[in-house]
Amino acid sequence: MKPSGSGYASLTEDLLQFKGLRHMPMELNVNRLDDGDGVEATLRTRRAQWHKKCRLNFNKKMFHQQSRAESALGQQSSTGTPTVHTRSAAAHRLPQSTEPICFFCNKPAGTADLHEAATKEIDKNVRRCATELGDTELLAKLSAGDMIAIEAKYHRNCLRALYNKITPAALKDENADRLHGIAFAELVVFMEDMHAHEDNAPVFKLSDMANLYKMKLEQLGATVTNRIHTTRLKDRLLTVLPDLRVHSQGRDTLLLFEKDIGPALKKACDHDSDAMHLVRAAQVVRR
Repeated sequence: MKPSGSGYASLTEDLLQFKGLRHMPMELNVNRLDDGDGVEATLRTRRAQWHKKCRLNFNKKMFHQQSRAESALGQQSSTGTPTVHTRSAAAHRLPQSTEPICFFCNKPAGTADLHEAATKEIDKNVRRCATELGDTELLAKLSAGDMIAIEAKYHRNCLRALYNKITPAALKDENADRLHGIAFAELVVFMEDMHAHEDNAPVFKLSDMANLYKMKLEQLGATVTNRIHTTRLKDRLLTVLPDLRVHSQGRDTLLLFEKDIGPALKKACDHDSDAMHLVRAAQVVRR
C-alpha cells in the first residue's frame, strides 16, 4: 500500500500506542523504525509502504482488544509485584500435581496427547489468528508471554480448528479475486473481438460494459451484491487496452479504440446526412 502524508502520521500514532503494550500483534521492533528524527520522519524519508492486511493488525480496534486482554490478565494475576514470565517461572507457576491442560480448549489430554509448543512459528501463527478473529480470551493468554516460554501445550485438533477458522475466509477471498480476473479477461476479449471486425467501428458505453462484466461474474458463480464501480472498471480497461480512448457524451461515458474514432465519426456524419436529406424531401412534398 502506497500511503499518503497523513498515512505516515496515523501509522506512527498507532505504532507508538502498541509500543506501550507488553506484546505486539506481530514481531516488530518499533525502535528500529526511528533513525533519530522520529518514527514518522523515518517512514517518510524511506518512503515506507505496507500491506493493507498487515496495517489492520495495528489499528485502534486491535489496540483496544489487546489492551483489554492484557488488563484482564493483569487483574487476574495481580499480586502487587510484576510477574516475570520465564521458562522456570512458568514451570513453577502451578502446583506440580496440576494436570496439564490444552492451551486452547482448557481441557486435559484425554484420549489425545498434548503437544508442547516448540517453535516460534506456532506462536506467531496463533497470535495472527487470535488478532484476526478478535479472540480476546486467546489474546489474554498470549499476553502472558510467547507459547514456548510459558510451556503451552495443545491438542493438535484444537490448533487445526483455530487455523481452519481463518482458512475458509482466505480461500473465499482468493476465489473471488480469481473469478473477477476471469470475468475481466472475458470482457477485454469481447471488446478486442469487436474492434478486430473490419466492418465495425464499435463504440462501447461504459455502463453497458459494467453490466456485461457483472453478467459474466454471475455466470461464473460469483455473488455480486454491490454495484460495479464503473470508474475502476474504466481505469482497468485503459491499463490493459492502451489504444482505448474515453469520450463523455452528456451523462454517458463512451469508450472506443483510437483507430475507430474516424470511422465512428464518419458513420455519425453519414447518419446526419441521411437525416438531412429526409427532412428536405419532406419539405418538398409539403410544398
